[in-house]
Amino acid sequence: MVSSLLSSLTGYSIFDGRMFRAGAAAILAAFVVFALMPAFLRFLRKVDATSDFDKEGAPPSPPILGGLLLVVSTLVASVAFCEFNGYVVSTLLILVAYSSVGLIDDVAKIRTKRRINLGKAKAADYQNKADGIGATTRLVLYFLFSFIVAFCAYKFIPELRGNLTVPFVKPEIWHPYLENWLFIPFISFVITAMANGTNFTDGLDSLVAVPIITCAAFVGIIAYVSGNATFAAYLHIPCLPGVDELFPLAAAIIGTHIAWLWYNCPPAQIYMGDAGSVGFGGALGMMFILVQAGLFLPIVGVVIIAEAFSVAAQIGWFKLSGGKRIFLCAPLHHHYQMKWKGMFPSKPLLNSKIAWRMHLVSIFALIVGLTLFFKVR
Repeated sequence: MVSSLLSSLTGYSIFDGRMFRAGAAAILAAFVVFALMPAFLRFLRKVDATSDFDKEGAPPSPPILGGLLLVVSTLVASVAFCEFNGYVVSTLLILVAYSSVGLIDDVAKIRTKRRINLGKAKAADYQNKADGIGATTRLVLYFLFSFIVAFCAYKFIPELRGNLTVPFVKPEIWHPYLENWLFIPFISFVITAMANGTNFTDGLDSLVAVPIITCAAFVGIIAYVSGNATFAAYLHIPCLPGVDELFPLAAAIIGTHIAWLWYNCPPAQIYMGDAGSVGFGGALGMMFILVQAGLFLPIVGVVIIAEAFSVAAQIGWFKLSGGKRIFLCAPLHHHYQMKWKGMFPSKPLLNSKIAWRMHLVSIFALIVGLTLFFKVR
């Protein structure tokens, strides 16, 4: 670990401090993205790594697979500035496993697009979520990976014992406990739901980045406080020794996505793709569980949850009602695209309006979530 090496070489203990390591992790993660993105973009354009098939007269669409670089930068920063324990390892395992599934889907999209351009497939047969892995198989893999990691985390992390922090209620008054046969499936469900939610949210330029940043900030702050016995006692929250190592990891995710916004702000130069959105969604779901804030996810991650709910509600109601719809289109950002169509001079301006309003909701949700977790009991 770089911080330990710096501490031993200089004799300064500041390099071992979590606050320093968190800042350094964010800076390093951002630096890796800035350093590698230009060459990565050139490579993706050279191999034509796009998921959209060619349209006559239209400019080429930005390449996908941007999330792969984000995952790599997060891993580099984590290895450099995190002390590996059960909390960090379990989160990184989810990140890598879910990103791998998303990567296969991204590659399948690229292959499908190439087949269309070569005339070996019809555009009408193309599905935006390319079936390199079918939806059912994808869900099975999500639940399988998350269940294995959840089981191991429950077994090897002493403080992970099924306790849930409930909004508006002091732990001394009500701190519900789930037995392992119920808690482990609950972990798996939260991770999978969060991964699907971030995947649905990744539909407009920059849209998914800010909710990921705010969710990472939330779990990072709680991890830092919960890992300190004095802070935890003062704020009347559970003390979780070792969980503060998630603070540098959360900072790495934030730094990565701040750099990502440089390239993905409208108009985007590159798309995240499933490799990034699914991986980071799953990792954040795991982090919410590890800091005992799983029930706060619908508050802090309200944009992500709303996007996922809109899809589930649309599909469910469509089947139950015999073809009726709740939303004009799902996920939710597509509903507003159709609802506000014609109200703006161009589609990019419309998309920016939707994205920025959802960004503001995410920032406000972070403030509300922190206030509820630390003070409203």
